[in-house]
Amino acid sequence: SHRGRGMVQGLVFEQAELADRACEIAFGKGLLAETSGPYSEVVKLLPPLTITSEELAQGLAILSDAVDEALAERE
Repeated sequence: SHRGRGMVQGLVFEQAELADRACEIAFGKGLLAETSGPYSEVVKLLPPLTITSEELAQGLAILSDAVDEALAERE
């Protein structure tokens, strides 16, 4: 699930370890994301107000790939 307000959004994971690993992978691909929440189970996204639609799409693609890779590592 997700939660957020305005441009600040969070992707909620059931397992904090998965959120942390997705952030690590995303960072390695050039996307700055961090965990938050009471158990560090939320991947928090804080895009700048000046982000273009293309940059936003690129960042979301990186995040999607990072989550897929983190999930694949668990299999």
